[in-house]
Amino acid sequence: MTSTSRLKQLIAVAKEGSSNKRRDLLREITDVFMATPDRYSSSEMQHFDVIMSRITQNVETALRRELADKLADVQNAPHGLITQLANDEFSVAEPILQRSAALSESDLIKVIKKRSQSHLRAISARKDVTETMSRALVSRGDKDVLVSLAKNKSATIASDTMEQLVEHARSVPELQAPMTGRFDLAPQLLTQMYFFVSSALKREILKRSEMLDPSLIDQAIKTNRRKILASATADVRIEFEEAQKYINDKARANAVTESLLKELVETKRATEFLLAFAHYTGIDPATTTRIFQDRSWESLSIASRAVGLERSTFAKIIFGLQRQSDDQAKALRILDLYLKIPQEAAERVMRFWRVRAQSAAAAGGASEADQRPRIDRKPVEEVLRDNDADPALTADVA
Repeated sequence: MTSTSRLKQLIAVAKEGSSNKRRDLLREITDVFMATPDRYSSSEMQHFDVIMSRITQNVETALRRELADKLADVQNAPHGLITQLANDEFSVAEPILQRSAALSESDLIKVIKKRSQSHLRAISARKDVTETMSRALVSRGDKDVLVSLAKNKSATIASDTMEQLVEHARSVPELQAPMTGRFDLAPQLLTQMYFFVSSALKREILKRSEMLDPSLIDQAIKTNRRKILASATADVRIEFEEAQKYINDKARANAVTESLLKELVETKRATEFLLAFAHYTGIDPATTTRIFQDRSWESLSIASRAVGLERSTFAKIIFGLQRQSDDQAKALRILDLYLKIPQEAAERVMRFWRVRAQSAAAAGGASEADQRPRIDRKPVEEVLRDNDADPALTADVA
């Protein structure tokens, strides 16, 4: 008896609606379909779809799961049945959502919009996650969904969705390692992550900096230092004008030196110090503020080492910036490691940071004034104000 003839018999049995025959009927009709899934006409496929979908609605969960496992890897599985199984309870839907090529992007988006976080997590692990699917997953997914998506190296993620994932990574530590490990993460986003990830991940980002295009980076460096003070001037409040003028005058006189940096730390002139450090290192003031906010002092050590600051100058800065008891231990640790940081590696990272503002501006969509980094003096001012360094700690490096 041919498969087509057997199908006609099964259709007749299905129409009888005998409940005690449904389980055997579903298994038998599934076996008939699986025997030659590529040889049925469109009409026969419609029959399979209608009958199997109808029977599946009235069988127990275990049998629906069994059916889902069998059909998950069949590319031309009956579409109606596959979408029905994809929207079933998670134990049934899981293999279909993870593996079925019979589901379209539209089918999967519908599941993302209305089903459970477990359903979303299964979709996030698919090999064919598109930009649209990634965007929908990030929009509705919980922490586990985001981590699963970030770990999926085959998932296609658009730049705006990447930005959202990086922002989530600030408050979701589990997301930081998989995001750092994505080689499709844009350099400017990888740079942003450097300021809030662990020391181990900072080292991974350092390794990634070798992948940057030196010609593109060096071209940006040529004009960046000149723009630092000008870009800041337009955005700071009136109270910053005197500090800005002071650093401008020093810059014109080529007097932004290590000695000036130490003097500004000692006298707790927070705004002048931020602007002077930004000018000396060639980093925009917004990134400089982030460097000072990194209480591990590792970002500061990279910036200082890249421009060749003496160990005594670096020591004066970190002891001047400390504000909590545990800051002192961190400062001593990083001071001990300071000269062990390869200057070449530090310079690569600095090139990475220096193009941050230019990359943001090149993205377009905002006015020139909106793209300029704003100086927030509060974090630096807070750590300088009323925090004299312990003379016993700094006497040997002063």
